[in-house]
Amino acid sequence: MSLSRTIQLGLLAKDLAAVRLRDHGPRRDQARRRLVARLGLMHGLPQKIGQLLAFSEVEGADPVFTPLTENEPALTAAEAREVVERHLGGPLAEFFATFEPQGIAASIGQVHRATLHDGRTVAVKFQLPGIAGAVAHDLGALGWLTAPIGDLRQGFDLAAYRAEIGESLLGELDYRREAASLSRFAGLTRSLGHPVLVPEVVSELSGEQLLVTTWLHGEHLGAVRHWPEPARATLSASLIELFFRGIFEWGLIHADPHPGNYRFLHCLGRPTVGLLDFGCVKRVPPPVQAGMRGLLEAGRNGRAEAGTIREQFVHLGFNPAVLARLEVKLPAVGSALTAPFHAPGKFDVASWHLRERLAAALGEDRLAFRTAGPPAMIFILRALQGLVQYLTILDAPVDWREAAGLDFNSPLALPTPPAPQAPLPARNPHRTAETLRLLVEENGATKVSLTFGADAVDRLPDLVPHELRDRLAERAVNLTAVADAARRGDYAPGELFSLVDGPKTVRVWLE
Repeated sequence: MSLSRTIQLGLLAKDLAAVRLRDHGPRRDQARRRLVARLGLMHGLPQKIGQLLAFSEVEGADPVFTPLTENEPALTAAEAREVVERHLGGPLAEFFATFEPQGIAASIGQVHRATLHDGRTVAVKFQLPGIAGAVAHDLGALGWLTAPIGDLRQGFDLAAYRAEIGESLLGELDYRREAASLSRFAGLTRSLGHPVLVPEVVSELSGEQLLVTTWLHGEHLGAVRHWPEPARATLSASLIELFFRGIFEWGLIHADPHPGNYRFLHCLGRPTVGLLDFGCVKRVPPPVQAGMRGLLEAGRNGRAEAGTIREQFVHLGFNPAVLARLEVKLPAVGSALTAPFHAPGKFDVASWHLRERLAAALGEDRLAFRTAGPPAMIFILRALQGLVQYLTILDAPVDWREAAGLDFNSPLALPTPPAPQAPLPARNPHRTAETLRLLVEENGATKVSLTFGADAVDRLPDLVPHELRDRLAERAVNLTAVADAARRGDYAPGELFSLVDGPKTVRVWLE
């Protein structure tokens, strides 16, 4: 398994490189389709990444990544039957009146529709044999596998991200945990002002690697964009309420919003959102709730002073040392992020231009800000990305404040900030640096500017991109030795190393 998986990852990297080398035209389309085929065959983390990429093409006439949300089955009908019977401990006929032989592949499992003897139509999801080992192996190659969604190697604390993503994906391997999350959401969503349907768990047939739930009928998002605008507006309000009630009231979010996990239907005459797959449900801790509520309140009340906004980002878990350097830019960042709540009446997400506004507000510090956030923030951002993408496709503006049901007259109390971490080892605090800086310039222009806390030196080998490590190795620069020397020197300010490579110059230093 390990050798075979490593070979597959190598071929995946080759397919990815082929896509990057072709800007447009038939050859790029062919390369993309080869990449998608391999992502689907490998399942696990590679297919998860492909599902994220499907966000960008829900409206497209010729989608490339969308098939990964409901892929061809990995196992034949006979193989699937054998796996399910092994988990149930008896023949299928004992438990199901019908069992459809054609299944749908998920990233770590396969789903078949069946009928219980009491007449209920159910979804039978079982874990693919050997997928746990494949997931563990893939997580060790996170640097390769994240390249299609923004190249997380560039400036991210890979060790922390690997741990966060690894814990989440490994948790998805326990279907008992998913069943508990599903049941909890089923209860919570009953209090929503807009209808949201969640399947019911058939507990007596479910276990660690087998999950049986009622079948949820409905349309995919691509078909719903043709519904009348009032119906689309109801769905938009439902999605907004689900996201913000989850954050501020329940402290839980559904963090896997790829197109295959949502259905849209009419239930009792009302446009309704159907929610599937609860393997990735993330807790939103009180400090994060407070930080997000603080950002909204600051913008609404016109209290967008730099210090106020910085305090909210600290609650969200951002690195305070990095925020201090970017403080004057933070009001514009906060204003961009909370724009839907500033607008009077209905807000059209097509007018948001969030990416462009953040780029304009942060300038060359945008990567520094991005990497200052905590790894757990990736799941909230993923859920927000899904929300915005769906609202864009539904194209039915609504009043976000009304839909979210936020009561600004009873503000969420800000918790006491967490105690500062133990200080860096330093005999002379006046000689201890506060930040680690990485600067890449090409032909005199800044290409990358990153800022971390000084303790990031301990993870220097993970922070430096692979291609730069190769150049440093050629020049006998040992990153582990550089980090050790910085610790022995009490993290004193000064240059750690520099590299001149043609028109490109790289500098890394403590300040």
